[in-house]
Parts: sequence; structure tokens; C-alpha cells
Amino acid sequence: MSGKTYYEILNLPEGASKAEIKKSYRALVKLYHPDVTDDPKAHEKYLEINQAYEALTEPQKTKNKPNSHNTSTRENKWNKYREQSKKKYAERQLKKEIEIQQFYKSLRLGWRRNWIRINALIGLIISLFMIADQFAEPVQRKIKVTGFKNYSTNNSITTIEGDFTVDETHSSIRGKSEFVLFESKYLKHGLFINYDHEGEIQSQKILYSPITPSFYWGYKIVLFVSLMPFVFYVLFRKNNAWFVFLHFSCLIVTTPWLVYFVAKHPIMFHVLQFGLD
Repeated sequence: MSGKTYYEILNLPEGASKAEIKKSYRALVKLYHPDVTDDPKAHEKYLEINQAYEALTEPQKTKNKPNSHNTSTRENKWNKYREQSKKKYAERQLKKEIEIQQFYKSLRLGWRRNWIRINALIGLIISLFMIADQFAEPVQRKIKVTGFKNYSTNNSITTIEGDFTVDETHSSIRGKSEFVLFESKYLKHGLFINYDHEGEIQSQKILYSPITPSFYWGYKIVLFVSLMPFVFYVLFRKNNAWFVFLHFSCLIVTTPWLVYFVAKHPIMFHVLQFGLD
């Protein structure tokens, strides 16, 4: 192979300086390195680049070595390097797969899985109470009215039990001494109030009771959020990205909600202890 051919291999003009040779050599080696290309001709090109670089930078060394021996040595080094690269890549992949499986295992066993189980159980209990409230006859009782707060804006009625907020202006109830409260049987959500106004029964929906907002009117949303952990626990068995996403979504979204609901409705434990009736 002539000197001119070596320059051509390195994409250099004949007579290029050593600095230019080194710069071109480094760029071409990066381009045709086995770790960065799958080109079947890359091996041959890589050997040519190294041979051209040695011939131009160390011409005496190249002349003293038989070309066939040079080629054989480079071939052996190349094959050895390629085998080592494959071995290291396989080891990295195996380590990565083991770490992934250990991560999935940590989500399916131990305290993380118990956390999901607790959320699923509490969410299921809340859902059962909400469904039972939907089909049970509301409980009604009379409540004394003690005053009104900003009736033109907030529609808030003050009673001996606290403030009830209704969804419409309550000017017609102004001056009444009491109203009849209808609330759900088990969770005691305020549903609506009735009162007599000039011989007619007026009814207004309750938005907020002294204890909590009236989830009765948005019970479908309550069911959806409460049942998320249970559905996830029962249905999602395959280890994949969706499993990880839904696992943490259930914990992040449902945990604060379930804690809030249980704190606001301790009556659930009383009902569970003594029965629904």
C-alpha cells in the first residue's frame, strides 16, 4: 500500500503534518469503533485506519514488521477486544435485569405491598358505605336555627350543631326557628333540608355540613378514587411500566384521600363494630 493511499484512508492531503494525522485518526477511530457502529465493513475499515496511522507516524517500525504479521496481530487484538466488549456488555445487561427484577420484587413484597393492601381494604370499606348510603332511606331529624351568615353570598345557616351551607340563597328560611335535616343513614352526610314556608315545603340541597362536604352528590368520584387500590391490587399482575406508574399513583393519590375520609368519618368503625342496622 503506497503512502498516498495511507493519506487517502485518513482523508488527508499528501504531506499532512503529524498533528493533522493524529486529529483525523482520532475522528475516524471514533466513527468506526465497534462500540459505536454495526456496519459489517467497519472491522476492515478500522484495521485500515490503524495501519495507515502507524505507517505515517512510525514508518520505520512499519517497514521492519512483515505486513502479514502486522495484520495477524491486529486481527488477534481486534478479536480479543470484541470478545471482551461482548462479555462486558452481557454482564451489564444481566446486572441491569437483576436490578429491575429486584425493584419489581420490592413493589410486590414487604411494606410497599402492605401499604397497597391497606389502601385497598380501606377504599373498599368506604365504597361499600357509600353504596349502602345511596340505597338506604335518609334519616331525618329537626335542627334548631340560631342565625344566618352572609345569606346573600355564602348561603350559610348557623345551627346549634354548626354551619350548614346550601346551594341556593336561603332568604325564605330567614326567620325560621328550625328545619328538618335529611342525612345519609350510615356516613351521616347532610343531603338536603326541608322547612315550611307559608304552608309550602321548601327543599334545598346541602353543600357543606358541620362535619364535611357532602360527598353523597359526587359519590361516583368517591367510588373511583376509593376503589383504585383494590382494582390495581386485583388486576395488575404483570411487571411493566404501567405497573410501576399505577403503583405509585395509587399511593400518592389515594392515601391522603383515604386518611382524610377515615378521619372525618370515624362512625364507619362504630357501624362495623355494631352492624349496619
